[in-house]
Amino acid sequence: MARTARHAPIAAEPGVTAPVGDGVPRHDSGTVTDPWLGRLASTEGMFVTDDRQRIVAWSSAAQRLLGFSPEEAIGRTCYQVVMGREPDGHPVCGRNCSVTRNARRLRGTASYDVIAHARDGAVRSLSNTVLVIEGQDDGAFHVVHLMRDTPMDALVPRPAEPAPPGPDHEPLAEVLTRRELEVLRLLAQGATTDEIAARLTISVLTARNHSASIARKLGAHSRLETVLLAMRRGLV
Repeated sequence: MARTARHAPIAAEPGVTAPVGDGVPRHDSGTVTDPWLGRLASTEGMFVTDDRQRIVAWSSAAQRLLGFSPEEAIGRTCYQVVMGREPDGHPVCGRNCSVTRNARRLRGTASYDVIAHARDGAVRSLSNTVLVIEGQDDGAFHVVHLMRDTPMDALVPRPAEPAPPGPDHEPLAEVLTRRELEVLRLLAQGATTDEIAARLTISVLTARNHSASIARKLGAHSRLETVLLAMRRGLV
């Protein structure tokens, strides 16, 4: 039997308090309207995805948390916007992630922590809770995501004891060059290797080599660790 269209448009509600400053409402609750449940409100950053991982609702609280407006987020996949990763750089968000696989079986997923990049490039430590909503059509579902800030230290453990002073424990084994600092700032903004190459008018191979050199000098083993270590050293 042919299936009918399953996803009615979901609109972000403006809330009850007038926007101020940058246009983002400052009231405690961000609201969205879901045709299956009605109006939802939460003080935490909230967005809703469909069974194709497309964002269909994005609250003002989510905008305050990550900087993306509803117009920028709705219609894109959740992993394109949140891009959540573990502290070691391993991707958490992605196509057919564990949350989506569980939702297809109408199963929940335990709350989890991720590192994400906000719209302005800032690194955010988030805890995410999900709620699966079954649709009226066979196989249809929506997932409500509730995001909240968590301390960065909770995800990135620091050494139990400070390293002793001495030449072997300098902040950097080698000083970053001017070009490497430019690449590092773009990495911190979430730019891809291709985007870095285009912005700096260099080849993709050169951009990749710069990134590898930065990681080596910082003692990092992934892009995310590179950014976090650079932040600790005040380089970005």
